[in-house]
Amino acid sequence: MRAPSYVAILLISYAALHLTSMVINHSEPVTVTSDAIDPDLFLKNSSKYYNSAAHNRSMEQLLKAIKAIEKIEQEIDEDSRKIVDFAVTDLKEIYSEMRHDTFDINKLNKASVKALNALTYAELKVTEHFVESQDLNNAKIALDYSMLHIKNALRFSEGVTKEYEIKIYSELDSLIQNKHLSDEELIARIQQMLEELDNEQLYTEENVESHH
Repeated sequence: MRAPSYVAILLISYAALHLTSMVINHSEPVTVTSDAIDPDLFLKNSSKYYNSAAHNRSMEQLLKAIKAIEKIEQEIDEDSRKIVDFAVTDLKEIYSEMRHDTFDINKLNKASVKALNALTYAELKVTEHFVESQDLNNAKIALDYSMLHIKNALRFSEGVTKEYEIKIYSELDSLIQNKHLSDEELIARIQQMLEELDNEQLYTEENVESHH
């Protein structure tokens, strides 16, 4: 009886490994799952806890936001990764300042806007990819998440920056509401917004460099 049991165990183990492999290979990208919005939630919590003088919890949430963004970075294209990574660097610097009690909440808010704009850019690139590959279901999901990122950025932005986020939000809303665009028209609109977001990131980078 031992031999059949041993064979059965081997077969079960093989089947389990095969099923696990299938699940991994067919799992959805982070950018089209609810995990895509984790950074937004953690950044919001970090700001909220800091304003409530719960600084340790604020740091904990900021670190979670950084890790959530880095998880997304593993699945996005190189252009998106450069922009997102630049934003992550700012968040890491702020985390370090928090640890040494040399921190300004305004810096966290500005860095959060920058990070969420970068994630909007990444999601739009993902949307473009899915439209080109005729996966319109995932394209819609990615587009919806890009709109959520920019909507959440509005919670942190102010002044001219807020006007910019409102403009992008309006463009995304118009894009989502328009059901009659051809794939070519949709891609053209997405590329236009990508250029706007890319220019904004470069503008931000130049400002940062000018202060050093």
